[in-house]
Amino acid sequence: TASSPNGEVTPAGAISWQIEDGGRRYTFALRREAHWSNGDPVLASDFVAAFRRAMNPATASGAADLLRAIENAPAILAGERPVEDLGVRALDDHRLEIRLAMPVPYFLDILTNTVASPVHASSLAGGGGFSKPGATVTNGPYRLVELTPGANLRLARNPRYWDSSSVTFDEVRYEIVADENAEFTRFRAGELDVTNTVPEQRFEQLAGEPGSGLQHRAWLATFYFTFNTDRGPLRDKPALREALSLSIDRVAITASITRAGQVPAFSLVPTGVRNYTPARYEWRDDPQEQRIARARSLYAAAGYSPARPLRLRLLYNENDLIQKVCIAIASMWKEALGVEVELVQMEFKAYLAARADPAQWDVVRVGWTADYNDASTFLDTMTRDSPQNFGRWLDDRYAGLLASAAEESDAMRRRETLQQ
Repeated sequence: TASSPNGEVTPAGAISWQIEDGGRRYTFALRREAHWSNGDPVLASDFVAAFRRAMNPATASGAADLLRAIENAPAILAGERPVEDLGVRALDDHRLEIRLAMPVPYFLDILTNTVASPVHASSLAGGGGFSKPGATVTNGPYRLVELTPGANLRLARNPRYWDSSSVTFDEVRYEIVADENAEFTRFRAGELDVTNTVPEQRFEQLAGEPGSGLQHRAWLATFYFTFNTDRGPLRDKPALREALSLSIDRVAITASITRAGQVPAFSLVPTGVRNYTPARYEWRDDPQEQRIARARSLYAAAGYSPARPLRLRLLYNENDLIQKVCIAIASMWKEALGVEVELVQMEFKAYLAARADPAQWDVVRVGWTADYNDASTFLDTMTRDSPQNFGRWLDDRYAGLLASAAEESDAMRRRETLQQ
């Protein structure tokens, strides 16, 4: 499946599908006119190979967890069952069956992710060179013809793509530019036709310029901070964590620091998620002075004061904008409560390793973008088995509600459960 410009699920590799067995069995009719760039037909077995490869623990796919609802997937990911037991099979060359362990109302949306794309099995068998120009076999509108690591890559029209006549451009070249200001300068100079990176100090300028080309759309993503509830001074201290949250002026951050159309977040789930109204803090509409007064009361009740300040270690990845936000939050905590914050900035790969180890931080900067349009893509990050639950926060009632929602096929009852 694919996503339309307005986020609706549309046919892609499949032209149609049937959902049976109470939402547990999906049968897809695949496009008979679909071919790989080398001329081979795209077959149901190519999807089976792709799903098995993604779920194989040896592949270490970062997106395999999206397919967890498929029958036997959790046991395969844990190395307890062979990949052949995955609930995916080719009924014939152009019919694919996927069996789920439980109904998942947004499963078709999950399949829009690249982890559900087919792979050309015979090219994979050739070893580690399958992703290089000349060896890559694709089934989309383009094929890879040139790649300079760290610099650029060039795609050319795939004449064997089933809908090649509707492809507008014969060639697309991607330039890899590490510095967003340099990228913006090249865009303004006409060296780039499209950029999806706009420095925050330029956003307001472009927004006020007629004909600047700026297009701004809502994104289902939340930038947030996770508290360490596994160890350290914030463990078993929900009131103290609330005091820290109360002290952050989100409106000031979006108005004065990010300045690129971001909106203040008062919920893990952003506005715009289908069939869900985001929860909100009871104090959301209170004046900032009132929030600070409550924060100071909670802070003092937790045993902290100017003479005995709370000391926190805040971890974040190397990025100019993220650094500005982290410095602002540390200043807000210091001014409102007297909290002493040690700011720890790391290169991205080092940060990824450190955030997975709660022993290295008390607060960590996190971001999450929806993998599919449903509240569960955000809410599930706070469950025991989620690889995104870096702070190890656990709540049995919360987990129970999510489990009930996952088994609910009625859309309105499911919504009510998720709202709880």
